[in-house]
Amino acid sequence: MKKRLGFFFAVNAGIIATMSIVLQGFTPGFIIIPLLGSAGAFVSLFFSKWLAKKAHGVYIIDPQNFSSELEKDLYELVTELSNKANLSQMPEIGIYDSPDMNAFATGMRKSSSMVAFSTALLENMDYEGVHGVAAHEISHIANGDMVTMTLIQAVVNTIVLIITLPLRIFGWVSLFSDEASFLSYLLITIARFIATLILTFVGSLIVKLFSRHREFEADKSAAKLIGGQSMIHALKLLAQDTKQPPKLQQSYASLKVSSPRKFFDIFSTHPSLERRIEKLKN
Repeated sequence: MKKRLGFFFAVNAGIIATMSIVLQGFTPGFIIIPLLGSAGAFVSLFFSKWLAKKAHGVYIIDPQNFSSELEKDLYELVTELSNKANLSQMPEIGIYDSPDMNAFATGMRKSSSMVAFSTALLENMDYEGVHGVAAHEISHIANGDMVTMTLIQAVVNTIVLIITLPLRIFGWVSLFSDEASFLSYLLITIARFIATLILTFVGSLIVKLFSRHREFEADKSAAKLIGGQSMIHALKLLAQDTKQPPKLQQSYASLKVSSPRKFFDIFSTHPSLERRIEKLKN
């Protein structure tokens, strides 16, 4: 975590230093730009667990009052994996109703995380498969992936904001200038919109690249916890699933162990399950 935060602050310091060199002087206002770029990403992280619970209708297992043997077995499984992964705090364990076999982990910190499993996964997967999926999600928590992705998104947002800032300033100047016409303001606004669109698209590809790397690393960490063959078995079972999640849950696909396959991997938050299996075999 220290390395991630160090990288984040180093990048933002580099951005501020570059602006100071280009504009030939440091202005305290430069610090506001990284703050603005980071704000949205960190607010999303702060509310991530609450929003995921609401969107999926997650039911949290009460370890003092199990309603079934399935709940008890799942709780004991996650407890075992959390201990193996050296988590200091047990994540909340939830179950949500969905026809697709899936699971996800979320939360602002390792000490306030949650891992949730779909009813379809618990009903249709064997124990080894559930074991593999649970290990994958616990690995995301142990690796601090939620914070990592937030930091990456914050840096991308800041860079987009800085590159489009001159166009924004020119737009304001032309709007309040007696010498500039409304047409010039309109052209600058259109140019800023197009630039933002392109930069946001490129930025999303960068975020997705890191997300795919995150999935490979979570598979690798899970294989260390339970063995490579068990993890491969879980991924093969996920590959057989053809059901789609409800519409409200689809926007959370990037969080989950399995995501709909895109024609090109570069547009996806997840590598294909085939690539993930091949990576584990190697």
